Amino acid sequence: MPLARIDLAADTPAAHVTAISEVVYDAMLSTANVPMHDKFQIINRHANDELVYPAEGYLGISYTPGIIFIQITWNAGRSVEVKKAFFTKR
Repeated sequence: MPLARIDLAADTPAAHVTAISEVVYDAMLSTANVPMHDKFQIINRHANDELVYPAEGYLGISYTPGIIFIQITWNAGRSVEVKKAFFTKR
């Protein structure tokens, strides 16, 4: 049972939160062979000062207050290759 934690800005519209949740779940189904209905997620909304990131950018990547942090906790049994494929899924 993987557990997804999604942290985002408090003012993120509900429709966007739903879409993000579904994209994460769909990637789990199609890439990591997660069984249907194995959808456990914790979604947290944060005030602007609670999501800390390099506003000036880092390694050539620019960030905005709309940043989303996604953390997946996997149980044993998924290879490094599967985990890498999950995070490169588009």
